[in-house]
Order: sequence, then C-alpha cells, then structure tokens
Amino acid sequence: MLVPKEGTDDLGQTARAKITSLRYTLHLKLNGAASQRETIEIIHEALIPVTLTNARKNIFFERNSAWLDSVLMGRRSGSPFISTKDGIIKLHADSTENKRGGRTTEFIAEKMPRTLLSTVTAESPTAFLARQEMRDWIMLQLEPVALRQPNSIFEVKNAEIKANGLNLPATLFRLNAAKTGDDVFQKLTNKLIGLVEDISDISVDNDEKRDLLTLQAHFKNGLTLPAHSLSDGTLRFLALAIIEEDNLSSRLICLEEPENGINPKKIPLMVELLQGIATDTEFAVDDDNPLRQVIINTHSPLVVNTVPDESLYLAKEKECYSELFNKKIRYTGFSALGDTWKTNHQLAEATSPGEIIAYLDTGRIGQATNHEFNEPKGNYQKKHKGSKSKRTVAENINQIQIDFDY
Repeated sequence: MLVPKEGTDDLGQTARAKITSLRYTLHLKLNGAASQRETIEIIHEALIPVTLTNARKNIFFERNSAWLDSVLMGRRSGSPFISTKDGIIKLHADSTENKRGGRTTEFIAEKMPRTLLSTVTAESPTAFLARQEMRDWIMLQLEPVALRQPNSIFEVKNAEIKANGLNLPATLFRLNAAKTGDDVFQKLTNKLIGLVEDISDISVDNDEKRDLLTLQAHFKNGLTLPAHSLSDGTLRFLALAIIEEDNLSSRLICLEEPENGINPKKIPLMVELLQGIATDTEFAVDDDNPLRQVIINTHSPLVVNTVPDESLYLAKEKECYSELFNKKIRYTGFSALGDTWKTNHQLAEATSPGEIIAYLDTGRIGQATNHEFNEPKGNYQKKHKGSKSKRTVAENINQIQIDFDY
C-alpha cells in the first residue's frame, strides 16, 4: 500500500512516515465451536517496508515520474514495523528525523482480541499512518433517505460525505467556503451537465433562522427543487461529483454496480465521473490531484464497454487443492484483458472481451449469444483507444500480491 507522508491522530499528535511504501499481511484462524479461545484468532501479522527501488520496479501501470516521486518517499532498512515469530507479535521501534522510536513491545498472538495495527498511535508513526490509510477506505452504499437529509450549519467543519450519502449540503458548503476564487457550485454544475437534464445551477440554501443547510438544484425552466424532491439518480450523481471535488475524501472508494437506477445512455458519463475521482497518474499528487483509487463491480455490458482495457478484471469462482486444508477449496480468481500491463507482467491470467461479455450474459464462462461472440474484438478495443490510463475500478488490486525483495 501507499500511505500519506504525514497525518494527525485523535489526540492531535502529528505522525510522519518513515517510508510511504508498505506491505501489510494478516493471517487469521477460525477455531472450532468447542475451542476455549476466541472464535477468530490472529496467527500472523506483519507490516514491512517496501524499498523505494523495488516499489518503482513493481508499479507497472502507466504513470508520470512526477506522480511517482510524489507518492514514494522516505527510507527504511529491511527491518519491519510489525512482525510475528513463534506466536509473538512485535511492534518495533519507529524513529523519524524529529523523534526517536521507543523500544520493541511484544504480544502473545493467541491472546490478542484485535490486530496490533488497530491499536497503534502516532507514537509509532508509520504503523499509525498505515492504520489511518485503511480506516479511510470506504464502501459507498448511497441511500436515498440519507442523500436527501439537510445539515445543521454547525456540522460544516470537517464535514465529508458518509458511506450512506449523509452530509451532502454541509460538505458542499464547506468546499465552497474554502476554495477562494473558485465557484464550486458552478464546477459541479458543469460536471452534471449531460448527466442531469436541464440543470442550470447547484446551490446550498442557508436558513439562518433554523441554522439549516439544504441542497438545491435550479433548472432552466426556472424551477428550484430541494434535495427531497430530486430523483435518486440525480442525487447519486451529485454525491459522486462532490466526492471528486473534495480532496479530503477517502483514498479508496468502493461502489457496487454504479449503473443501478441510471439511464443506459448516461453510463459513459457516469464512468467518466468515476474516473475523475481517481488520481491522475500523469501529474504529481497534490490538493487538486489527491491520491485516490476507485473500485467498482458491475454486471453491465455497457459499463464494461466504457471502462478502459487496463482497468478491467473478470472475477470468477475457481477451484484448487489446498495442502493446508487437505481438500479442494473454492476461491475468487481475477483475470485481465490480454496485452495490458497486468497480463504483460504476469499479474493476472489473460481473458478476452468475448469471455467477459459471455460471463455477464449467462453467468458462465464460454456461453453467450452468437450476437455477442460475433462482435469483433477490434471494435471493443477501438472504444478505449486513447483513453487515459487511470488508477480506477480495480486497476491496482493485484499490486499487493507482488513478491518484493526487502
């Protein structure tokens, strides 16, 4: 994973990472019903630095050197931040330029009710920032009721859109107040043109008597509608557009089936909006280009035909024999389109557009209508030719499986 170079804990202490490229592993064990131990037991936990040299060698997707320099920072020898040996999990000393790390502390793995990483503070800065990184991952499940909720004016400070869609007006109000010289309302309106018919402006009504903020949409016919009168699709578009504009939003954003409730003609614009949320690897990471990744799943051929080749994975159930369990087990395997960086670097098995469309149509590999199989692969590729390579959908999920040399 890539972590931010600095952050602040709940007590206001500043943490600065020794190195921003890390690998975290966690092995869990499920105990039987008759066991006197915890139902789920930690048997291995580790947080290990990935040297900048190895990180550069193993980031294969298209990116600019300025982007790479802005996310890979720091230095650390091969010594881990967290390690496990003989049932003992250790938190190792972590020093920075301005602060010396404490002594190594040890814990008995089988007695731990939670991971060691979940307990660290800024006293162990690099581990803490890894913890914060994963805490910032979000699974969006935008709910119509939450999207329509107003906010109190007193909720504006540090407001951000929650997983269920709460805080749209407060977040938008904060963004507009903070960005001097930029009309955030107009920027959002420009993004929504084409997605929402006849929209002319977005605003937040500030009812000073009730200290209440309400999201509003203004239309070309002069009609003004508050959030509770807007359609679910319009509010979903608005939420995603606000997330794109907010550089404080989560660094990993997951979303299931974004095509739901969307007019099929608007799906390409929806995908473009999702790509805009993800970091642009052609430019250095900064306030206008935050380090963000977007992962979606879909069962829509329209979405598949819109997403760039480099960003597609086909997830399907597979079976293999496990020596650990002494039996066959089922697991989810990922394959990618041929002649992309994932398959060229042996990070995923190769699949084809026809196989993906067939799977979406029937739920089975190798079965599809003649119409779908007769679609030339060249046409599929042409739709994506020249598309920007973005860190979006599921593009980098396999990076954590690379065997680095430490």
